[in-house]
Amino acid sequence: MKALRTTTGIALASGGFFPLVSLGNEARVVTDDGSDLRPGLVALANETRFNVSHFSESLTQFSTGYRDPENLLAATDYIAPPVQVGRRFDWKNADQSKYFLTEIDDERPIGGGFKKVEFGGAEQTSKTKNRGLMTVIDADESGGVIDEEAITASLLQRIFRNKYRRAITALLAITAGDGAIFAANTQPDEILKAALEAAQLETGVYPNRGLIGLSGWNLRSAAYAAQNTAGATAQLTKSLSQVAGDLFLDELRVDKSVYQQTKTAKGRIVPASFIGFHGRDGLTKDDPSNLKQFWTPVVGGGRYRVYRRVYGPADKFIEITIEHYENILGTSSIGATRKNITNA
Repeated sequence: MKALRTTTGIALASGGFFPLVSLGNEARVVTDDGSDLRPGLVALANETRFNVSHFSESLTQFSTGYRDPENLLAATDYIAPPVQVGRRFDWKNADQSKYFLTEIDDERPIGGGFKKVEFGGAEQTSKTKNRGLMTVIDADESGGVIDEEAITASLLQRIFRNKYRRAITALLAITAGDGAIFAANTQPDEILKAALEAAQLETGVYPNRGLIGLSGWNLRSAAYAAQNTAGATAQLTKSLSQVAGDLFLDELRVDKSVYQQTKTAKGRIVPASFIGFHGRDGLTKDDPSNLKQFWTPVVGGGRYRVYRRVYGPADKFIEITIEHYENILGTSSIGATRKNITNA
C-alpha cells in the first residue's frame, strides 16, 4: 500500500449522482488503498489516483475556465492573498516593527558611510500540500461529457469551500480577540474603530481589510435600529462601502457562507465576529501580511489537474479526481484585531 498523501477532502464511490455538499461529519470514512472503490464507500483520496496516464486534458481545460458561482475563490484571495512558490519554500515571518524605526541623525560623516538599516524576520521553511478529491459514477447513470463536467464542477466547488474554510480557520487563529457587545446603549462602529486603531499601534500598519460574519453584521444593525435616534438611523442605513470608509478600511465584507456540519445541520463558516487584518494583492512570499495562500502549479501548469479513469466490469465505473497544491499560513500574528460580537 502506498502512503496516503495529506488531503482535506473525501471521496464517494457511488452508483450514480449525489449532492456533493450533503455529506457531513457523520459520513463513514474508510482508508483508500488505491484499489477500485465499491459503490457506497467514502474514502480519503490515495496518491495512486493522481496517475499521469489518467490525465484528462478536456476536464482540466474545463476546470481552468470554470467560474465559481459563490465567489469562494475571490473570498479566499481576499483573506489570504495567493503567492506562487515551489513545493518547498522559505519565507520570513515579517518583523514589521523594523519598518517604523526612525533615526534622528542620518547624516553621513566625512570619510564615513551611511547608517546601515537591516530588515528581516524569522526564517521559516514550509511545503505546499498535495490536496485532492475524487468520486466514482456509474457509466449507465452518466450522460457523457456534460455530466462529467457537472461532476467536475461540483468537486471544484467542494475544493473551493474546503480552501475557504482553511483560510477562515487560519484567520481566526491569528488572534482570539475579545468580546464586544452590540446593544441599544452601544456604538458598534466606534467599538470597531477603536480596535483597529489599537491594532495599528501594535504593528505600525493600520488594518486595511475587514471581515464580519452575517450574524455579527445583523447584531450591528439591530443595535442601531433599537436606538431610535437620527445618528443611529444614519449609521443603520449606510452601505458596506460607507461603513468601510468610516472605519478607514479599504474594504469591508460580510460573509454569509455556510457548510454542512452534520447530515441535518449547517453552520456558518464565519461566526459572529469582526476581524480586521492586513492584506493586498500581488504579494511576494516575504511581503508583510497576516495570511498568505502559498500554491504550486500542477504538472503542465495551472492550479488544478483533473484525472479520469474507467474501470470495473465492462468498464462501468468512471472515476474523476482533482488535485492541487496549496498551503494557507498565518505569516504574521501582529496587527490583526478581532471582536467576538454578542448583544448582551
